[in-house]
Amino acid sequence: MNFHSSPFEAWPFILKLNFVLSLCFFCLSLILISALYYQRLNKNLKLKRRKALENILLDFINSYLFDEDFDKNEEVFKLKKEHLPTNFHLKIALKQLLIFNENLKGESTAMIKNLFISLGLYDYIVSELKSNAWQRKARALFVLSQLSIEIPEGLIDPLINDKKIEVRQQAILYILNLSEANPLGFLNKIKSPLTLWQQIYIENSLKNAYKGEIPDFSQWLNHDMCSVVAFSIRMMSEFNQFQNIPVLMAFIDHKEEAIRKEAIRSLGKMEHNELLPILISKFHNETQLIKQETLKTIKHIGTYKHLADLGLGIYQENNSVKVTYYNLERYFRSKPSFNIDSIDLILKSPLLTP
Repeated sequence: MNFHSSPFEAWPFILKLNFVLSLCFFCLSLILISALYYQRLNKNLKLKRRKALENILLDFINSYLFDEDFDKNEEVFKLKKEHLPTNFHLKIALKQLLIFNENLKGESTAMIKNLFISLGLYDYIVSELKSNAWQRKARALFVLSQLSIEIPEGLIDPLINDKKIEVRQQAILYILNLSEANPLGFLNKIKSPLTLWQQIYIENSLKNAYKGEIPDFSQWLNHDMCSVVAFSIRMMSEFNQFQNIPVLMAFIDHKEEAIRKEAIRSLGKMEHNELLPILISKFHNETQLIKQETLKTIKHIGTYKHLADLGLGIYQENNSVKVTYYNLERYFRSKPSFNIDSIDLILKSPLLTP
């Protein structure tokens, strides 16, 4: 049978099916190749336009900052009209301003802020803050923080409690970077726990960037969030707020283990001499975490006598606590100042070692 001379209708079914599937596959392959080619071509065109705009912005910003004969108002108007018609172009302009801001100081940074507003980037960033996309909100907060641009408090407050942790973190960094007084006022407004990274950022900002008066952390000891309370207790010792020691002593009996631990650690760092007798009296009724923290505190501010005051009950503790006790006992006995004859008879031989 001559298939080449037969009409399509006369072909066997399996041959028709094979032909149709082959044709569909060929068409799909052609469409896919065309789409990939178009995507690649479009990407290259975007990169080319982006590079061209970056060069234009580079020349423009240099002239704006350093050319005294540059007509700022007229050139800004022309740049906005001819080169910044869409959000895509505004994003590129923001990136260039951030690069200049990172490398310049003093009067130039003030001029960059003026240019930011003149180019309409302030309105664009505010619209990004109101977006539903958390990435856009976080990016907007980062830009505002880097350029030290102030915005209404009403726009920032909702972001402190945003459902995305990245947005909350950027909002906190923004507040810390721009605060001249009361840098931690936002703690009164937060409704979600402080993460470890947020606590680190806050501490570093207070120590390295903030120039104002450090707040009294006792004002947050009754906060609804345990993480805020624990953080405040830790900061008391970091910033030597010895006036809060009497208040802090009550927190070694707090119902939350994490808060008890921070209270013990902070009081130990401040070397409060009334701490160890209380901790020793409570030792065998405490959790494993608090027992370990108590032993660390004895090492830091105590003596061999404090260690021995724990008594024979140490034998009833789990292996982890006993190992820590044993190492601490060796530590005290190895100190040159250790004098076995100067303490009570019960200390003349170690409790755990032969």
